[in-house]
Amino acid sequence: MAKAGTAAVPPLLRIAGRDRSPADLLEAAVAAGLPITVLPGGGQLEDGAAVDLTLAAQPGPLDTPPPGASYAGLSPAQRLAFLNWARQPAAPAAAAFQQLYIANLEARLLGSESEYSAARQELLRLTHIPAWAGNLWLGRAMLLCFWLTRDGPGLAEWLAQSGAPVPLLGVALGLQALLGCPLTPGELGVALAAWTISQSELSPDLLKLRLASLTSALGEEPLRYALNRLGEQASRPQPWRTAHRSLRIALPQPDLRPLLEEPLADMLVVADVVEETAEPASPGDGAAAADDGAWQLVLEFGHSRSEFFNQVLARCQRLPGFTQLLDENRTLVYRVTFTRSELRRFWQIWDYVQGWSTAKVYVNGTELEKWKVWPYSQYLR
Repeated sequence: MAKAGTAAVPPLLRIAGRDRSPADLLEAAVAAGLPITVLPGGGQLEDGAAVDLTLAAQPGPLDTPPPGASYAGLSPAQRLAFLNWARQPAAPAAAAFQQLYIANLEARLLGSESEYSAARQELLRLTHIPAWAGNLWLGRAMLLCFWLTRDGPGLAEWLAQSGAPVPLLGVALGLQALLGCPLTPGELGVALAAWTISQSELSPDLLKLRLASLTSALGEEPLRYALNRLGEQASRPQPWRTAHRSLRIALPQPDLRPLLEEPLADMLVVADVVEETAEPASPGDGAAAADDGAWQLVLEFGHSRSEFFNQVLARCQRLPGFTQLLDENRTLVYRVTFTRSELRRFWQIWDYVQGWSTAKVYVNGTELEKWKVWPYSQYLR
């Protein structure tokens, strides 16, 4: 019977008897202070992912291996097929092959610094390969990869560019929150699409604006907002499913989706209302004209360090109700007056200025607190 020689084994696969056992890897991980908890029995099971060179790998009848099969559990023909595929794992393959490959990479993540780096590079490469799209084992290995090194910015960048599989996105954002890294505009776009909150793709500038509006509405950074509402359970280690059966570990895995989905949906509802608020009344609409004469909304704001300040000011200057004046402290104040039929223009500007400390809104001479200013608010009647 033909045996697999070391030269025939792809470099990222582990070899039984040569590479450190799962028990040794977990012991070293704890000694190094990695942010995981080893569960009872961790490392004690047989290393089913490693290539056993004493087992045959040769041509023969080939059928599909069952999901979760160990290397020893494969037939000789399946072992040969697995070793050949693992040299270039970009091609479609049986689920068992993909899980077995990820199991080897997970163990590498717990090895030396060079092993971790090689496994991380390979995992990142796989996330861009169509045959691996949506693979949960790959997604979980990526989260473990970032968590082990407490790499919040790396996790955020990966989520914005590649995106975790939809079932893992809420947990991925929870881990990012625990790592102290705020939500980015790119991740906001990914979440809106993944959770089917928005059917249209928003531009980067609009995502940045929506994120600022969401932060202002929640009163704090969105991921921190959701994490705070989970309380102590957010940081409590829970059993973590790994592709490698012997790597029995636990780590925090707060799922922020239930706490973020509703605010995100509300944010887009407000945005849609901004776009759909009544058009200016036609000249022949006497009732609307009379109503406009009896009702006024005034927006005032001063200078802001916002990158949108010049854009907002230029837009306001083109409106018929725009004026600028000096207040009692001789500080320049910009004022725009709107009638009911001009509210669409107001909402488009309010989207930018609502978070500015200098922004104020008056309705018929009475100043409104900002929380009262929203489409269809009873305070704007």
